[in-house]
Amino acid sequence: MKIAAMGIVVKDHQVLLVNRKWYPKLWSPPGGFVDAGETVEQAVYREVWEETGVVCKVMGKIHELVYEDSHVIIYACLYLSGELQCSFESFEVRWFEIDCLPSPLSPDIAVFEKALRTIQDIANP
Repeated sequence: MKIAAMGIVVKDHQVLLVNRKWYPKLWSPPGGFVDAGETVEQAVYREVWEETGVVCKVMGKIHELVYEDSHVIIYACLYLSGELQCSFESFEVRWFEIDCLPSPLSPDIAVFEKALRTIQDIANP
């Protein structure tokens, strides 16, 4: 089973989303598979940076999704630095207001919304 890491990155009541080339017009948080010899948290840092140009701080694991062929671990992250840039995998990378997310979002929208609420609680105690 493949392990994947996803980082939901927030900054000033905004969330960082990626429009990937292989899922056109479907917005999702940055993430991808964990490489050999890498921890899941290291994969979050790497994937966020590779896909968006952003350096983040991983705050903690907030959810897991188990599928037939993969296990996705979702982390809450805070923006630290970096300018947005697209990778070869994406059409667009953007910050969106948490209260005004684009459509369509990744299929697990209920999990995504739960994750955003958790991050808001962490970022704004």
